[in-house]
Amino acid sequence: MNMSPDFELRLGEALRGVARIDKTSRGLTFSRLPEWTYLQHAHAPIVAKMAERLSGAHLDIETAATRICVTYRSTRDSNPSTKWIAGPSTIAVTAGDFEQSISHSNGDLRIYDFDEIVEVRTGEDSVAEFELPATESVRKVQIWLPQNCPIELISIEANNDWQPASSSFQPLWVHYGSSISHCEDADGPLGVWPVAAARELGLDVYNLGLGGCANLEQFAARTIRDMPAQLISLKLGINVVNTASMTSRTFGPAVHGFIDTIRESQPTTPILVISPVCCPAHENNPGPSETDGNGMVKGQEFSRHSWIGELTLRGIREILSELVAARAATDPNIYYMDGLELFNETEALTMPDGIHPDAEGYRVIARNFVERVPRAWLSASSQL
Repeated sequence: MNMSPDFELRLGEALRGVARIDKTSRGLTFSRLPEWTYLQHAHAPIVAKMAERLSGAHLDIETAATRICVTYRSTRDSNPSTKWIAGPSTIAVTAGDFEQSISHSNGDLRIYDFDEIVEVRTGEDSVAEFELPATESVRKVQIWLPQNCPIELISIEANNDWQPASSSFQPLWVHYGSSISHCEDADGPLGVWPVAAARELGLDVYNLGLGGCANLEQFAARTIRDMPAQLISLKLGINVVNTASMTSRTFGPAVHGFIDTIRESQPTTPILVISPVCCPAHENNPGPSETDGNGMVKGQEFSRHSWIGELTLRGIREILSELVAARAATDPNIYYMDGLELFNETEALTMPDGIHPDAEGYRVIARNFVERVPRAWLSASSQL
């Protein structure tokens, strides 16, 4: 199926979790951040790079098809030695109780030397063909895009007509966070913890988890402000410590400003502030992060200048808890969740690099979120 104007229109209406669509000579590419933000993060190429990795992005269609074929070209990343290569690209399809994931390693390979692309090795298109159970009527089908690489979507073919799904009655949950919310190392798009949690809780997720980001950027706050969210969560703090980008003097005001920006257009939308999950290296030691000879993250000793106000994760949690309590005095729709409820000291021992969970770790975070998220935050959206 070619990219006809009708196809592009239907595709655009079916897409969820994507803010920018660009047309190529063969298909379409996507970003989770709006086009207007690109000027504001052009100095930091990692932002666009991560936004174009489509964690949480999905197409919602209605069809009686039993065969769906997705053709795309992925672009995965590697270091110069190719000893590290991003995992396979994975497309997943869900329909009721049915779910299936198909992975490929045959796309383009982009070789990075630090932040510079030094080579692009041309690969092949990937074809993910799904066989769904027989049905006698139209049903909702969701096609989930890879969380760990950008793709050029070339075609979606089916053995029956498909249309964009009608507007969902599921509340839209907009989640903002770092690589631990992006979940590049999940076992596919369904293993991304906000996706797994949203499916369990009956929510429609827009994941603004961006690896290496979540530094309380105002373009991100304005993006969230302008979205039709019924629920918002902000998972804050790990990269502020990891990169030593803020201090105890600047972090709290930055969080206030981020929330104030959202509140300009969303004065009553329930906001859940989540503090960092456990990272042993930074519980009591500030950043910036380094790695030891085994590839494990380690923190720094405190500077002799105590007035700097270097941050640790314990300090971040204290600041966020007090900040939310203070705002709650005049904002009844703001809530706090301790990140240790999602991934604690014992669970963190499974982190391969001491800072990022593995695939099973992301599943643990999803289960813990579903079980422990404040029910008042979940229910508040239905009371507005």
